[in-house]
Amino acid sequence: MGCDILKKFIGTKSFYKLLFVIVIPIILQQFITQFVGLVDNLMIGQVGDSEMTGVSLSNQLLFIYNLGIFGSLAGASIFASQYFGSRNKEGFHEAVRFKWLMALSIFILSTIIFVLFSEPLLKSFITSNDGDSTDPDIVLKTGKNYLMIMIIGNLPFAIKEIYATSLREMKETFFPMLSGVIAILINLLFNYLLIFGKFGFPELKVAGAAIATVISRFVEMILVIVYTHIKRKKYIFFTDTYKKLAIKKSSIKQFLPKSVLLLANEVLWSLGLTLILQSYSLRGLDTVASLNICNTVTNVFLTIGTALGNATAIIIGNMLGANKEKEAKESSLVILGFSVVITLFFSAIMLVCAYFVPNIYNASNHIKELATTLIIIGAIFLPFHSWNSCCYFTLRAGGKVLLTMFFDCIFVCLVRFPIIYILSKFTGLDIITVYIFSNAIEATKSIAGYILVKKGIWLKTIV
Repeated sequence: MGCDILKKFIGTKSFYKLLFVIVIPIILQQFITQFVGLVDNLMIGQVGDSEMTGVSLSNQLLFIYNLGIFGSLAGASIFASQYFGSRNKEGFHEAVRFKWLMALSIFILSTIIFVLFSEPLLKSFITSNDGDSTDPDIVLKTGKNYLMIMIIGNLPFAIKEIYATSLREMKETFFPMLSGVIAILINLLFNYLLIFGKFGFPELKVAGAAIATVISRFVEMILVIVYTHIKRKKYIFFTDTYKKLAIKKSSIKQFLPKSVLLLANEVLWSLGLTLILQSYSLRGLDTVASLNICNTVTNVFLTIGTALGNATAIIIGNMLGANKEKEAKESSLVILGFSVVITLFFSAIMLVCAYFVPNIYNASNHIKELATTLIIIGAIFLPFHSWNSCCYFTLRAGGKVLLTMFFDCIFVCLVRFPIIYILSKFTGLDIITVYIFSNAIEATKSIAGYILVKKGIWLKTIV
């Protein structure tokens, strides 16, 4: 009987070939992105603890914006993926036009919020304890300056995502990866030149890091746009998209409910994680600095779960659009099994990294030792995060948006955050114990996720 259960998690050679074709470029792009983010963080870390902490707090606010873009596009992406599976070209066009409407709306709203409220938002994270090696005034000033420059790069990021997500829904994952890698290399080059003032460039320190990122985002946007339109004969589902800009009222009525819910989910989920970080920050700015190092390393290895989740949405969405419900259910279990095996390998690598990456930073010994312990904890729980990501994207592929909200943002905001806040605010538990609790709470979702996926209540064609 045990063998029969295991067989459900093992796919055919042809399925693994399809999975690898889609997922490998996504993994490479996200892995390189996060790895360069780690190098970027290391460069900023050479400037000082306070500067590194200020940048990390700004990036937490930008993280909410990024997920807002992902969420605003996700509703239309569910339909676009199924439209592609059912070969409905006009429906695909409507989904792309709707993405423009949502992404530009999020960009305008977020820009207004960041310009008007950046200082109070950053101050809410700053709690200085006796013995901290970081300066709260420098943290605030650095964070605000960095954020104001990064706002410029938010528009090209949004436009690039419109094109990249649409290409992925047509099973084209290679060029978004290639353009991302080129942009990352440009970011890395200008980081070195502008942070440290090399080869005649001005030494701009943290501002240089922000400018480098903005430059790379414009480059990536231009590459993706030019490629898509040059190859319009190959991607016929994208041709004629801009023959008209108006969106049908029927399409807005169809896309908007799921888009709003998924946008709310992403924003609330990221807000929940931000509030959890704010709870951690009650332990002092040295804790924030350690968590910044930990999160930078952890994000490199979380790419496998995110990439598999994206591949899940593409594969299962296309299958549901083609009315292949049985194959979709079987594929969801195979991807779950694969996610566990591959992330165990990544966990082992992450454990090794825990012992040398923090020591590269120009930080106090206390910050580096704490970061090492936190990375080890993250490595232990890595497979649970990957499993949960695949469950989430499976439910979302079938259009079960409310269910994904309960599984994702509602769980974070109403279960995980309150517990972590209480432990941080009203107990004397150290940050290591609180961090273990936080990851353990997230891991409990794995059982619920498997039950929901196995039941197949998400199996639904919505186009």
